[in-house]
Amino acid sequence: MNRRTYLGLAAAGAVGSIAGCTEATDGQEFPPYPDSETTELSGEGPETSESFEVSLDGPTLIDLEHMGEENFTVILDHPPDEDAAGDGNETADDDRNTTADDDGLDIEAEEGDEITPVATVASATGPYNGRTLYAVEPGQYVLHVLEADAEWEATVYDLPAYEDGVGSQLPLERDTEQYDVIGPIDFGEDRTVDFEFVANGEGLHRVFLTDRSGEESLTVAELQGEGSESVSQEISGVGYVEVLTTFPWTLHLS
Repeated sequence: MNRRTYLGLAAAGAVGSIAGCTEATDGQEFPPYPDSETTELSGEGPETSESFEVSLDGPTLIDLEHMGEENFTVILDHPPDEDAAGDGNETADDDRNTTADDDGLDIEAEEGDEITPVATVASATGPYNGRTLYAVEPGQYVLHVLEADAEWEATVYDLPAYEDGVGSQLPLERDTEQYDVIGPIDFGEDRTVDFEFVANGEGLHRVFLTDRSGEESLTVAELQGEGSESVSQEISGVGYVEVLTTFPWTLHLS
């Protein structure tokens, strides 16, 4: 799934249901992720994590778990500028007015300066256990836990851009709930891959195909409310499948 091939991807239309998918044919599941850098973070309630470094040329995968029953909101951002301490422009350690609505997060610093996070990592209610994937520039980052009513844990995987031949092989099946990342997957040479996605529950359910660097992403399936969708896609190389939904779902790839 190099850039040349990936940018040429196009949906090939609906296909029939897929049978016979169990787990990866090679039995390989991730983590552990080869040649990655791993950071473990934890806390309780709203707080800012210790800083961590992203330096490799692949995507950054964040695995989050929240044990509470109330809102859980986490953003990825750069650490506060220590050189700016005391000049009224601090953002990460100051008290903030924070609201979440259908358009996303609206975050303002105490002095009224708008904060633009690098990414919203989690926005859920109740217990949460999910994984998300991001393409971020090399540098130092923190997790701002804006809302939480219990203990939380985070594992940050700084991944390389894997070469062809690295990753799980098809067929693949995943049956779980909440956000998840499947991969790396070694799709091999140009081939037609069949996706069958079944989602349960209200709201928007989405499936993305993302390249080995995390920079290029294609929508494979998008459902509003409970339902299923089957498509075929021409793919080659190494990549990831991302599922974004807070409800139970099943995904087959063959």
